[in-house]
Amino acid sequence: MVATLIIFFVVYILFATVHKRRDVIIWAGILLIILTGNLKPVNVLRFVNWNIILIFAGFLIITDAMVKDNVPALFAERIVAHSRGVLGSVILVSGFAGLISMFLENVATVLIVAPVAIAIAREAEVSPIPYLMGITLSSNLQGTATLVGDPPSLILADYMKMTFLDFFYLDGRAGIFFAVEIGAISSLFVIYLLYRGLRGKELKPIKVEPVKSIRSIVAFTFALVWLFLSSLSHRFFGIAGGLGSFIIAIVLLITMRRDGKDILKKFDLETTFILMGIFVLIRAITDVGVVDLIAHGIEKYMGGSLFFTFTSLIVLSVFLSAFIDNVPYVTAMIPVGMKLASSFNVSPYLFPFAIVIAATVGGNITPIGAAANIVTFGIMKREGLKFGFWEFVRVGLLFTLAGVFASSVFLWLVWR
Repeated sequence: MVATLIIFFVVYILFATVHKRRDVIIWAGILLIILTGNLKPVNVLRFVNWNIILIFAGFLIITDAMVKDNVPALFAERIVAHSRGVLGSVILVSGFAGLISMFLENVATVLIVAPVAIAIAREAEVSPIPYLMGITLSSNLQGTATLVGDPPSLILADYMKMTFLDFFYLDGRAGIFFAVEIGAISSLFVIYLLYRGLRGKELKPIKVEPVKSIRSIVAFTFALVWLFLSSLSHRFFGIAGGLGSFIIAIVLLITMRRDGKDILKKFDLETTFILMGIFVLIRAITDVGVVDLIAHGIEKYMGGSLFFTFTSLIVLSVFLSAFIDNVPYVTAMIPVGMKLASSFNVSPYLFPFAIVIAATVGGNITPIGAAANIVTFGIMKREGLKFGFWEFVRVGLLFTLAGVFASSVFLWLVWR
């Protein structure tokens, strides 16, 4: 167990500090665990949740196709047309970024919506910073709302054996989706308060390139309907949910011809292999008893208080995720949360839900807390905007506190 634990921590540290070829880091760690004899090679492919991988790959292809067809920009234009002034457009564009981030990776969301937001700001003759901050923070928060939104959601679904529908309604209770949305509403109110000085400024309409084709919209709709129908049976979802989504994506690629080839060339293989590696790595450390050891240590330190443990895990998750990538953190902590829930004899979902939400939103505190933040800082620099580290923290911290507090209260009341 000691050798596996050392390898895991080395992989964790490298994953959090090195931002290139992290798939290689994870799989090198897996190879070392195999060489120690604590993981059988035959189990590597068996430990991968292929259903989750196929869902991720399928939706990655479909959403990339939607970008090619210029669908998100058209939606943004329509939203602006219905905005009442500049402040209203900041709130609506932020909300729109959060909406598409439920189905699209956060960095991609920022890259799609940011140019539209900058165009709006130029027409209104105001700084694009409120738009860019709203887009970034909202996309980071909303990625946890659905199974296909972000890697932490996929990891959560794998651990907890959750279907697409389970994110909305689970065991007779409102799912994690509603916890995220309550947090999102609270956070948008913070954006409103911070930028209320924009009230009264008029907004001019903008024009974007027309949608090239509705094929990606049709594929996206079919994929969502398929996930919904397959989620009606946990057993069927575990077999067919991802396969159906992936087949729809492949059919879409075939119809796109040249554009389809471009999408395949840019397919995010690195993240795909990272997810596969995470599934294997965590099963390996769980099987040797590492998770049990950590859970017992936390339970002993917390003194047996359910509320104190719940609150402490949230604070810890928010703080650490402000500086490190949330993927390795939630990967390590979800099984710990499951063990703690079992020890306290409460719903197995209470602690994992809290960990995932807090870790995801915690990345909003600093410019280095999430990849989308780094991308946004780059856009600001390119546009010649002056916005420093502590200015980001001022907005991000208030946004995070409002969102996490509201979501945590919901989780405590519903899932305790």
